[in-house]
Amino acid sequence: GIPGDNPFANTADARPEIWSYGLRNPWKFSFDRLAGDLWIGDVGQDSTEEVNLVSASDGAGSGANFGWSAYEGKKRFNKDQNADPRVNPLYTYQHRGESASITGGYVYRGSAVPAMYGAYLFADEVRGTVWALRVDSKGKTHVARIGILEAPAGFGEDHDGELYALSFSTGGVYRVQAGT
Repeated sequence: GIPGDNPFANTADARPEIWSYGLRNPWKFSFDRLAGDLWIGDVGQDSTEEVNLVSASDGAGSGANFGWSAYEGKKRFNKDQNADPRVNPLYTYQHRGESASITGGYVYRGSAVPAMYGAYLFADEVRGTVWALRVDSKGKTHVARIGILEAPAGFGEDHDGELYALSFSTGGVYRVQAGT
């Protein structure tokens, strides 16, 4: 059934099962197991991939409009569409070289790699780059490349908060661990 507290459960002319809208192609989303924040990797149309974040204190995305198709990332895309007010992406990157398809991940809450604790891991399926994103106390994002994985398809999380990455091309499951 549809929970009674869904944002559109009692809205005329709206589908009651919708939680958030305005995403183009959300390729993996997760809730931070500690903070309850909603993280979404959204694949762009022409030029921009995006990471979206809505905090638990702001309803974890309840009723949020992420702006598609009026916006791709933070840039206007369809001028005939109105998407205001909207939630702007936390982080975007452009299709450069071989980047073209974000794979959303998880906030790392494990103990095997203490330096990565609290970072959001995500990847680009085409380039294979795996990144760690942090948000500082002033709201500024810091992104670091932490590895390469051939055709990352998704991430998984175990009961201890350790993360695993999946590969389309190899069919392998890889544990995220500190480099040597």
